Amino acid sequence: MDKIASKPAASRRKGSKRERTRAALITAAGDLIRDHGYEAATLEAIAAKAGMTRGAIYGNFGNRDDLFAEVVLDRWTPVTPEYVPGTSFREHMARLGHAYAAAARQRALVAVHAASFQLQVRRHETLRRRVAIQGRQIIEDAAEELRRLYPDEQLPMAPVPFIQALAALGEGLMAAYFADPEAYPEEVFVEAFKAFAGR
Repeated sequence: MDKIASKPAASRRKGSKRERTRAALITAAGDLIRDHGYEAATLEAIAAKAGMTRGAIYGNFGNRDDLFAEVVLDRWTPVTPEYVPGTSFREHMARLGHAYAAAARQRALVAVHAASFQLQVRRHETLRRRVAIQGRQIIEDAAEELRRLYPDEQLPMAPVPFIQALAALGEGLMAAYFADPEAYPEEVFVEAFKAFAGR
């Protein structure tokens, strides 16, 4: 799941009344998707969970897709390990493998509902485009951070496609872990990410 031009809902709860209302609606929608799936996150259910009316939703978001795009921003935090100064690029990749393995264990509990939401993103072109724009910004931010930490000559490819490849590897490993956790222990994640660093 941020460095996009939106603060997570938790940090907006102390702002203006409008910010608090938006944060409550985003939280309610995210919780419904997490606990019951995308289909259960109707506007009526979201409003009821937030203790508001449907009008509050339309007063704060253009439509349902706008609300769900904000849920993605609020809940989709990129998997990033804490950088330890002085570590080699290979060691950093090993830490990224550990971070993805930990994320897989945490996200396994809501994997089915997350998958149902992703399916809806694919079915709704406006929402898909909005999520894609957010995803590209996250990739750009991560590539910029990578450039800051390691010189280009230590990377196996240019920073943006490299981050894209790492994200695809991580998401793929997590999907495989959700299907068969015993076949994908943490060492598989770590070795896969270390392989990206070369020998």
